[in-house]
Amino acid sequence: MNMLRLAIPAVAATVAFFALGFLGEGWLLREHFLPYQALYRMPEQLQRFMPIGMVALFLGNLVVAAIYAKWCNGRPGASSGLRFGLLVGVFVACVHPIANLLTMNLGLRLGIEITAATFVQWAAVGMVLGSTCRPR
Repeated sequence: MNMLRLAIPAVAATVAFFALGFLGEGWLLREHFLPYQALYRMPEQLQRFMPIGMVALFLGNLVVAAIYAKWCNGRPGASSGLRFGLLVGVFVACVHPIANLLTMNLGLRLGIEITAATFVQWAAVGMVLGSTCRPR
């Protein structure tokens, strides 16, 4: 497995993840976060931490691209990527946002919205990986 060959799909997946994150949580659900301001950083503070988040998400997407490359058995494609993304989406949604809902003082509605947004983001990441990944 050539990690350099997986870098392009990982970059594409990172761009897709951030674009959908901005659309969903940054634009459509923005007002739903307002009652929970004490839990989240202010937008000005987020700017300082954004580079760390971008690097971490890229590294995570590089790992997911490597897993996908093994999973697809050399036959990538958008539909294969979508199936993979749906599996990853269920995994991540169950592990991260639902755990936050249980441990943080979030409202049920926001917790469900974040969970749904996370699922959609990772399903899209899978499609992007399937469309861009050339494992061999």
